[in-house]
This record gives sequence, C-alpha cells and structure tokens, in this order.
Amino acid sequence: MVSASPLGENHDSRAIDVLVPTILTTVVAFILTGLRLYVRRFMVRMFGWDDVFNVLALLCAIVVMGLVTTSTKYGLGRHFLSLDPVRAAFCVKLLRISEFFLIFSTIFLKISISLFLKRIFLTSKKWKVFFWCFIAFNTITSTLDAAIIFPQCTPVEYNWNKGIKGTCWPDSVINGTGIAQGSIAAATDFILSILPIMFLWNVKLPRRVKFGICAIMALGFASGAFAIVRTALVPSLTATHDPTWDLVDLFKWAILEATLGVIAAAAPSVRPLIGHTSMSTEYSRSKSRQISQSLPLHSMRTRRNSRHDVDNILDTMNDQEKESDGDSQSHLWAASDENGIMKTVSVEVVTNQGQWIGRGPSNTYQLAH
Repeated sequence: MVSASPLGENHDSRAIDVLVPTILTTVVAFILTGLRLYVRRFMVRMFGWDDVFNVLALLCAIVVMGLVTTSTKYGLGRHFLSLDPVRAAFCVKLLRISEFFLIFSTIFLKISISLFLKRIFLTSKKWKVFFWCFIAFNTITSTLDAAIIFPQCTPVEYNWNKGIKGTCWPDSVINGTGIAQGSIAAATDFILSILPIMFLWNVKLPRRVKFGICAIMALGFASGAFAIVRTALVPSLTATHDPTWDLVDLFKWAILEATLGVIAAAAPSVRPLIGHTSMSTEYSRSKSRQISQSLPLHSMRTRRNSRHDVDNILDTMNDQEKESDGDSQSHLWAASDENGIMKTVSVEVVTNQGQWIGRGPSNTYQLAH
C-alpha cells in the first residue's frame, strides 16, 4: 500500500490485475454460449427459456467488461489521490453501475441453470416445487441487494463523489447487507453445482461422459469460492479512502464469479460438438447387444433346428403384432375394400452360414385401390 501522494506523482497501476481475467473469461463465456445456442437450436432442437436467461447473463457480463475496461482509463487500479478528482469520481461511478449489472448477471445465470435442471433432471413434483422456490428466493434476495446499491447514500451522487455534502447508511448496515448477499450467492452456487452431480450419477451414461460433465459443472464450486473471497473483502472496503486502488480485488473476484458461472452453464451443452460420435457408437453397440440377446439367432446350428427357432420367433412376432395393433388400427383395415391402407411386413432370416431359412408374414403399409 503506497501512502497518499500529490496529484500525478504516483503512477503505480493494478489495472492489469482486473483487465486480464475480465476480458479472458468473458470472451470464453461468449464463445461457449454461442456454441451452446448453435447446438440447442440446430443440433438437438431443444432451445428453451434456460438458453434465453443464459444469454441475458452473458449480455450483463459483456456490459460489465465494457464498464470495467472504461473505468481503468479513468483510474481503476491507481491510487485515488494521484488522479484528477473528477475522473476518479467518474471511475467509481462506473464501478457502482458495474456492480448492479454483476448482480443481475448472477440472477439470470441461476435462473438458467435452475430451469435446465428442472427440465432435464426433474423426477418428481417435489423437485419442481424446489426449483421454483429456489429461483424465487435467489431472485428476490439478489434484486433487493441491487436495489440498495444507489439509495444507501443521499444524495445518490455521494456514492462516488465524496467531495460533495452527503450521508450514507452506517457501515454496519452496509457490511451486513454485503455479507448476507455474498453468503447467499456462495451457497446457491454450491447447491447448483452439487445437484447436477447427484442427478447424473443415476443416469445411464458412459462413465467418462458422467465424469466429464461433472468436472465442467464443478466450475460452479470455483464460482462459489470466488463469492466467498469477495464477501470477505466487504468490511475492509466499506470505509476505504483509496477506492480506485482497493476495489480492484473485489471486482476481480466478483467478475470471475459471474463469468465462470456462465462458462459452467454453457460448457455441458457444447459436448455434442466434440463427443456425439463416440456416444452414438457406444449407444448403438449397447442396442445391438440387447437385440442379439432378445433374438438368439446365433444359436442356430442346423437347418432343421434353425427352422424350428425361426417359427417360434415369427409366432412371437405375430402375437406381439396382434397385441399392439388392436382397435387403434382397426379403421385402417375397414377401408381395405375401397381406397384404404393395407399393412404388410416381410421378414427373412439367414443363418451365419448364409443359408436362407424362412420368410415371415408380410407386414408393410401399402395403399389399396
């Protein structure tokens, strides 16, 4: 910490400490969110409200990046007393506005993740109620925190310009509010990181896929850790006399909390771009094993026994066909005398040695004239 110095004498800057993580993580979040939208809209065709809120969270993060980048030009990262008072006041004003957008970025992000989990992993009405209550609780508490950013000082300008006459709430109230909001943010980050792991553990997916998705969602734990770090800084920053220097750490951790959350929300949806082939292949192999087990054609040894097995298989298929058709398809056969539809299926069975064994009943759909 450098002591106060005359205007323009001290040129130390910590701007790079906040610029690098802000720009880097925001760009990564932008790329992954763009890929997520492509996958959801054109590949899996499941575009929903969770995607909309993810985009809103990203847009807020982009606004924050613009505000913070601009604030470094007006003195963020440098000592307050080395700056022109007007430029320094404008710098702090930009940071206050950034704080407002950061809160709403996390609000939209957690709504997005909650809607995604509710839609994909919902198993009961209790979970549905839980997610709606979670969304309501997080949204209300965070919105209240955003609502008191500017009214805590009178006049509002006194929030960033201490050169005018004004008053602010007691430090204990401001600190208590900041700590409460940070604690809630950290807790909700951890909850949203744990729930996907709990749900995925019971889903029938390849183990490496489970571990990959869980590792990505674990970024939420890092987001929660950053929330704890920036919450711990609140008391020491309330009465600071060097805001343009001391606020660097607070905004660095707050921005990482928001941008890593966006990355964690978008990354799992991008997997079809890099892993859909291997997953499809494994799924196909699994289905092939199931079919081979349900139709034991591999056990056909002789022409005589094979024909007997085929007869049993075809009889079973006919019985299943009769059960599945029922009244729901009776209207198709009623019109067969005129311009109706006839259903036929053709089945051929060949042994491993290439011998033709038998033909089943015809069952395809054809127009009857």
